[in-house]
Amino acid sequence: MAMTSFLGDNRAMQTIRARVAFHTRQHGFDRTAKQLVGGASSAATDRLVADLYAYWGDPLSQSDERFLRSALSEAQQADGAILQCGTSLGTLLLGAICDQDDNKTKQLWCLESDRHWSNLMRSWLTEYKICSAHIIHSRSRIFGDYVWYSLDPQRLAKKYALIICDGARATAQGVIGTLSRLDKRLNDRFVILARNVGTTTDLKVLAAWAKLRNASCVVVDKTEGFIKIASKEPDLPPLPESRTGPTALRNSRRS
Repeated sequence: MAMTSFLGDNRAMQTIRARVAFHTRQHGFDRTAKQLVGGASSAATDRLVADLYAYWGDPLSQSDERFLRSALSEAQQADGAILQCGTSLGTLLLGAICDQDDNKTKQLWCLESDRHWSNLMRSWLTEYKICSAHIIHSRSRIFGDYVWYSLDPQRLAKKYALIICDGARATAQGVIGTLSRLDKRLNDRFVILARNVGTTTDLKVLAAWAKLRNASCVVVDKTEGFIKIASKEPDLPPLPESRTGPTALRNSRRS
């Protein structure tokens, strides 16, 4: 009898502790999220980002943090719409950055194949009053030799300055599918960040694609398959000879 009572009390204490731990994490997540989305862009550069993921129960690894911080940095500099393939906690941070754009031209478009996660992200965006992020649920579909979202690209923004393929981790050749479907929807100046580019063949395809568009293709983290494709600065036309050549020199001497 005493042993049964002890075991019952012990289970009750474990349940209480679990509930306290859950509510502590939930409160910490909510407090941290409000600090991040309500503060200046620089707030996302400190330990609050790591705290947000820790409270959620998915602490950032070194490679995860590198990719996330690269995405946030590029988002702050982007001059136009942003596309995120595969939503994550980073969606809150990217959306907050877009909300801080005075011209309201920086909008975040997010594609997500999981309906439950899409609904959860929408609820978070509403709860934390992030207005510049749009979640589109779309199932995966096979297109020849790659898998991508089944939606019609016409539903998306006309041009993108930044594309983040975080969903490539779960979608075979996701970044190749993104470029195949959205090739005509890139700004003249663009950046593409992607993970899980795992084979030499995929990397060669991406490098060839970048070369045709006068863009660079750099492997940031070989182990993680993290690559960055960025348009190069256009070559400036030479100044007229009258300003830079022998004529200009003669004119300056006369004066």
